[in-house]
Amino acid sequence: MQAVILAAGSSTRTFPLTVRTPKALYELAGHAIIEHNLRSLAGIVDEAIIVIGFMGERIQRHLGTSYRGIHLKYVWQREQLGTAHALSCAAEKVCGDAMILVGDDLFTNENFLDMLEYDYSVLATRVDDPSRFGVFSVDGDKVIGVVEKPKVFVSDLANTGCYKVKRDFFEMLDKIELSERGEYELTDAIGELASAGKLHWVESNGGWYPIGYPWHLLEANTRLLQARPLGSFNVKSRMISDIHRCVTVNILKDSWVGRGALIADRVMVSHNCYIHAGAAIVNRSSIGPNAQVNHGSQIDNCCVGANVTIGRGCLLTGCVIGDGVTIGDGVVAINQLPPGEVVTSTIKGREVEVDVSTFSAAIGPGAYIAPLTVLLPGAKIAADGSTKLREVVDGDRGVIWPADRVVVE
Repeated sequence: MQAVILAAGSSTRTFPLTVRTPKALYELAGHAIIEHNLRSLAGIVDEAIIVIGFMGERIQRHLGTSYRGIHLKYVWQREQLGTAHALSCAAEKVCGDAMILVGDDLFTNENFLDMLEYDYSVLATRVDDPSRFGVFSVDGDKVIGVVEKPKVFVSDLANTGCYKVKRDFFEMLDKIELSERGEYELTDAIGELASAGKLHWVESNGGWYPIGYPWHLLEANTRLLQARPLGSFNVKSRMISDIHRCVTVNILKDSWVGRGALIADRVMVSHNCYIHAGAAIVNRSSIGPNAQVNHGSQIDNCCVGANVTIGRGCLLTGCVIGDGVTIGDGVVAINQLPPGEVVTSTIKGREVEVDVSTFSAAIGPGAYIAPLTVLLPGAKIAADGSTKLREVVDGDRGVIWPADRVVVE
């Protein structure tokens, strides 16, 4: 069996974090998002066809020709003409039954197995606000209709973008016409399956996690670390004897942890990291390779990229920090708000409510955060952006969506 993984998009809603990295390659809990999905597909498919576009050569270099026993092939989508167009780019390489999924959301092995019971199936999830999604009308276990972002209630079963189909489905893609958005929409072909009475639905039961905005990267990182079995403890680093630690901690080879450091509660520290004396990394945080956390800093529920330097005495809660960031001494980022207060973030010109219960700030790759900076909830720092000494940052700093970014390598 094969899988077709759609990973050609430029993922602008997660800027500035994915300005230089395809979202499918963004590392969460020690592995790229697409790697987590390939792990879930292991034992189900023997080949995956990955549709690439934005920085696609990076995906090829990162994954190579195989992953955990799955043979990998790549096809290019040179123009962003919609999901059906992306899928049609892979059609010639599909031989039989196939799983179809987007490469930058998270899916589970259990959901894939449930979908295999049918010739044609779709993974659906129940949502509180159906007007934000494509939703299914159903009759028993069959889908009878698909409505995109309904203005009146149709159902609370949202489309996750994950399907199991037979080979003849790919022949339907040639018949799809341009939508009002000027794209070839995969949901049009799915709607035809539903009209023909062929499409079954499988409920995700929490097995699908969409990653649409910067704070979803942090929530997904937390979710992945939370799923690690209790009691697992894997330490390959050089550690001073009185380090404090508790269950479910992973510290990889060639990292160094200083005297009196606290590493606790489902934490991932990658290779070649330097955690200084008195630092604390807690509460489902992950630290990327070659990172340095200096004396007395506390990292609480953060996702820290590669080659990051965090100064002394920082308090960072709920941050997503891109690769190559330098954070000066005494920087504070917290997500505490008065009861009832709402924070919004500008995403491509639209105000989106931020879940400050988990998220405080997103710091783009290569940024410099000056000493004693305070990042207020919802702050975003552009790639290569900077702050000033003792500055208080509220909202966006720098050009979050650079006009000159490269779409296809």
